[in-house]
Amino acid sequence: MRWSASKLVTAITDLLLPAGPPGWEQLRVGFSVTVGAVSGDAVFVVDSEAVGIEVPMEAVELVQALRMVTVRAGARAWWQVTLVCGRTGSASCEFGYGDDPFPVDRLLPTAAYRADLEEFPRERLPVWLAGRLRVDDGAQHMPQVLNRARLERAPATSVRFLAAQTVWARWATVAAAAVAVGTGWGPRIVGATAVFEGTNGSGSTLHLLPRGRAVLSGGVWNAPELDAAYNDGAQVPEYYAGVPDWLDGSVLNHRAFTAELSFCYWWDGTGWSSGQSPAPTTIGAAIPGLWTPPTAVDIMCGVLGPTASRSALEDLVTAAESGSVTTDLAAAAFTTNEDTDIPGAWSQLALAGLTR
Repeated sequence: MRWSASKLVTAITDLLLPAGPPGWEQLRVGFSVTVGAVSGDAVFVVDSEAVGIEVPMEAVELVQALRMVTVRAGARAWWQVTLVCGRTGSASCEFGYGDDPFPVDRLLPTAAYRADLEEFPRERLPVWLAGRLRVDDGAQHMPQVLNRARLERAPATSVRFLAAQTVWARWATVAAAAVAVGTGWGPRIVGATAVFEGTNGSGSTLHLLPRGRAVLSGGVWNAPELDAAYNDGAQVPEYYAGVPDWLDGSVLNHRAFTAELSFCYWWDGTGWSSGQSPAPTTIGAAIPGLWTPPTAVDIMCGVLGPTASRSALEDLVTAAESGSVTTDLAAAAFTTNEDTDIPGAWSQLALAGLTR
């Protein structure tokens, strides 16, 4: 029997539908696939809640067949597929070619992508994969690059950017808004570290250190400097040129260890410096909106929805920058509906040291 793509999609979802809980509204199935490895997960959506189920081996075999019939000779092969099926109507199918970074929980081992590229070569690789392949190939990155930079003692470059304390305060207020509405994405305060992971694969961390020091590092998912280095043979920028001895791998964003880091700045207590990082104005996709107080307020209004009080949020940002947020200010800023997590939002501000 010759299978068509539509028949294979239907066969895969048909295998899973009998496991649907009462009242399910939608079935979502995701697979990561290469020539030698497959992983998959499936959930039924019930009253806006996801109920996970096990993916049977028969479905894994069928998704491998789906790849065979949908990838033409000489064409780019897809690495992920998402199937969506409602209670009525046929299932939809969306392929992922890796142009945008895959979620970490959907990544296969780097060796699996390497084997797949031997079968389905590409002229250009996405930055996220090219970086990981370089690390696996033994290219110097961390901590060798840091050590080499210290030995070379090249001069650092002064960087114009907001004071680290201001960045921290605005980051924390936006993080509090994200926690208030329960979103799984966006900024967070984790101890002495501010974390941001965007939905597009960009992200960064701001580490506060003793003596008023700080390190801001991360990566823009499609950084042109890395694309040129990995696909055109250009030189990888010397991100750590002039690095101080108090900066090591423990305070760098995780992208430093997968060759996806595209900027690193350090604050010595009075000003920012960097090696060959781009200007901070180019890294907007990798940090929360914090350039000006109105920028932070705009972001929080978008997160909190139409019932948010702009004036209350403006007051909150002002108080956060002076470390004088009160419970009344936080309640006024984040009480937009009965489901808002006010204690969670307050905890972010308190953890950041911004409360009176």
